[in-house]
Amino acid sequence: MNQQACTACGHQSDEDRNLCDECTKEWARRLAWLLKAGMPALQQIAYKQATTRERSPRHGNTAYAAPPVNETAQALFNTVEVHLQLMGGMLNITPLGYDRYDRPRTLRQWAELIRLLLHHMGALAGLDSAGDLYADTTRLAEKVDAATTRTAERRLIGVCPDCLNERDEHGEPVRTPIYAAQSSRYAVCPVCGAWLDLKRIRLEYLRSAGLMHITRTQADAARWIRENTGVNVTGKDLANWRSRGKMPSTRRIDRHYWEWNIMELLACAQDRAERDGGDV
Repeated sequence: MNQQACTACGHQSDEDRNLCDECTKEWARRLAWLLKAGMPALQQIAYKQATTRERSPRHGNTAYAAPPVNETAQALFNTVEVHLQLMGGMLNITPLGYDRYDRPRTLRQWAELIRLLLHHMGALAGLDSAGDLYADTTRLAEKVDAATTRTAERRLIGVCPDCLNERDEHGEPVRTPIYAAQSSRYAVCPVCGAWLDLKRIRLEYLRSAGLMHITRTQADAARWIRENTGVNVTGKDLANWRSRGKMPSTRRIDRHYWEWNIMELLACAQDRAERDGGDV
C-alpha cells in the first residue's frame, strides 16, 4: 500500500486520505465538542440567555439599551456555521447552495451538519483541502472555547504534553501552561494547537507532583478527588480504602484532619472509576 505524508502532522497516512488516523480522530473530537458544548453555549451567549461580560453602555445623562444580541458572539457563531456548511458542501451533502466565491455550501443547521460530518470523517479526511479545513476547525474551536469561558473562572490545569516533547533554546522541555474552567472537558493548546483531554492533563500534572501530601478532612479529601478527577468518590470510600490497608502513607494529624498521599488518592479514584465502568 502506498502511503503519503499527513498534511497536518507529517506522519504517514493511507494513500486515499490526506490526514492520518490520529489527526482524523482529533478532528472528530473537535467537531463532537462543538456539537455537545461549544455551539450550544455560544448560541446562548449570542442571544444573551447566558451571562456575558458585556455591560449596557450608560454614561452620565445619555443612556440607551444594549443590543438584544451579543454581536461578537453572533458573528463567531455565524463564522463557525459557515465553516461547517462549506465542509458539508465539499462532501456534496444536499441541499447545496453556493457562496460568493462559487464554493458549494450545504444549507443546513449546524447541529445536523456536525452529525453528518462525523459520519463522513473518512471522506472529509480524503479532501485535498483536509489539512486547511482541520486547521480552521482547530482555530475556530479555540475561539469558541475562549468566548464561552470566563477568564476569571479559569485555573491552571497542567502543561501541554505535546509541547513537552519539544525543546527550547536551552535544551529544556517546553512547558506550556494550560488554563481552563474546572468544568471544561477539552481545551486547545495556545502554542502547538493540540486538542487536549483536560481530565488526563490534570491527572498527569498531579502525578508529576510525586509524593506530595495534602491535609484535609475525610470529606474534603473526597471532594478534592471529585474536583480534580471527576470521579464520584465519597468519604466512605476513603475510609474503606484505609481499613483495607491501601493507604499506608495516610496519617491522622488532628481529630478530623488527615495527611493524604496524592498518589494514593488518585489510585482510589482509579479503582472507583474501574468499578463504575469509567476511566480516569
